[in-house]
Amino acid sequence: MNNKKKFTLFIGFILLSIIIAIVSGVLGFNLSSLEKLVAENYLISLIIYLLLFIVLIAFSFSATALLFAGIVFFPIPILIVCAMSGIMGGAIFHYFISKKLGKDYVRSYLERRGGNLEKFDEILEKHNFKTIFILSAAFIVPPLIPNLLGGIMKINLKKFSVATFFGNLPNTVFTIYFVKGVLYSNVLDIYVSVAGIAIVTIVALYFYKGELKSIMRLSFPWLFKKAKIKEGDVNLSVQN
Repeated sequence: MNNKKKFTLFIGFILLSIIIAIVSGVLGFNLSSLEKLVAENYLISLIIYLLLFIVLIAFSFSATALLFAGIVFFPIPILIVCAMSGIMGGAIFHYFISKKLGKDYVRSYLERRGGNLEKFDEILEKHNFKTIFILSAAFIVPPLIPNLLGGIMKINLKKFSVATFFGNLPNTVFTIYFVKGVLYSNVLDIYVSVAGIAIVTIVALYFYKGELKSIMRLSFPWLFKKAKIKEGDVNLSVQN
């Protein structure tokens, strides 16, 4: 299979993942129908839940929807283990899908086109561990983005896994407490978890501000040209 066909499959996988993510966020779960089943088969239900979390997250199913289903039946420590197992399983799956289907095509495309695309690639590759860690920690960034970037970038699986794990861990814990607060009308849990997610995201983006500025310059050069022109006009007026 040539690089173009592999890349077509890669794009198809991304589109399917996006559709599943949207649908899962809308549909949610019918929890009442599961209560009796889980109560009678707790261990089996836990194993099934863990496996479902891993498999569904691999296809970008909503982690929040899965947490809503689990918070009713399982204690928070077990839920954290299930959530992180699912997140890591999905991330590694995306990493290998991207590496096998997308990497060769993207790399050859960058070499052919060069210019701003090559500079963009250099920014991401300069500190690839930091890039994956920050994008995983920023709640506003869909997890599919750092996961697929990991397969395309020159980062080994060990570094990618460590960056993904520690990047996702804080927001996973805060999301679980947010879900708990919503389900049980605990206002304190809701406020603390939302504040925690916001702080983690802001801090992550702050430490990535240099790279973000460079990316913005490459993406919207006309915006920075206008800013330079205005700055020049101000300097002239001051001199006059």
